[in-house]
Amino acid sequence: MPEGPVCIQEVHAVNEGSRALEPKLEPRSTLRHVLLVGGLALFAILVWKSSPDLIGGLLLKVGWALPLVFLPHALVTTFEASGWWFAFPQNGCPIKLIEILRFSVAAKAIQHVTPSISQAGELLKIQLLRLAGMSADVSIASVVAAKTTITLAELLFISIGLVGVLSYVTVEPLLVLSLSIGILVMCLAAAGLLVWQRMGLFRPLVRLSRRLSLLTTFLDRHEQSLSSTDRMLREYLDERKRFCLSWLGYFLGWVAGALEAWLFLSILGLPNNPLSALLVQAWLVLVTRLTAFVPANLGTHEAGTVMIFSLLGLTADSAMAFALLRRVRQIVWITLGLGILAKVPRAQYLRPSS
Repeated sequence: MPEGPVCIQEVHAVNEGSRALEPKLEPRSTLRHVLLVGGLALFAILVWKSSPDLIGGLLLKVGWALPLVFLPHALVTTFEASGWWFAFPQNGCPIKLIEILRFSVAAKAIQHVTPSISQAGELLKIQLLRLAGMSADVSIASVVAAKTTITLAELLFISIGLVGVLSYVTVEPLLVLSLSIGILVMCLAAAGLLVWQRMGLFRPLVRLSRRLSLLTTFLDRHEQSLSSTDRMLREYLDERKRFCLSWLGYFLGWVAGALEAWLFLSILGLPNNPLSALLVQAWLVLVTRLTAFVPANLGTHEAGTVMIFSLLGLTADSAMAFALLRRVRQIVWITLGLGILAKVPRAQYLRPSS
């Protein structure tokens, strides 16, 4: 164990790395403010057009079943935490599953209140792992590996849902073509990410650092960590059992999301066959990804709900009641996640390497 000045320098370096990885939660651009205001305006228009009285009447049907609204998401989060648990390279996750679950809830809370395209939740995961005493290479490798398996699971789930849409309802050919192109692009991106990891995720950065004197200092400090991360990712891709278990955990998380949709349809007194729930969930996942630049998908999520409900022959007021019920669930889980984040010790777990 290092002692004296060496120990102090290492702890200071860890703190610097943690601050560098800490996600910025405040909007930093006029565009983000404009998108937020636009989302609020769209949300208000949809509520007004859908008749607030009818929406309120449907929500009153929830009654005693309100506590059930929050339960399916616990199953979703548990599956997602297990997916992350199996995404750790080498000898597996060195901390308890319950900690991974807590970190997942906190990260999702941040992801919900920021544009998901910013990946603030993923950066927070790295930060939380670093605060738990994990090395930078292991932390980054686990988050990158988890992002890969969740993307693959999401693509399969969306594809199944959209095939169901095409077999269940009549859709305009142009919309079918647009969705097919979107899925193809996502598949190509996922395949490219796998190839990139196999070749070395940070390899281009290391090569660039060697050619640019401005990055020499960065390379001197972090080349070993970046190379170690690349090695871990390549080794993880070869561990097919754990890779598949991580993928399965995330896929079951998406399936649990469809279960939540079925429950919401049921307690609102709407047609609730499993296929409809699957279609609604798959469509909303796709809408979330396509509107990732909007903070909390405000307005766009509700518009997507109205669209899929219309395709299923359901009214706009029932769509808005469903969307508002999801927002209520989201707010409760965001509050829980922020509460967990507030209690995370900022320095307690920071310890020098032995």
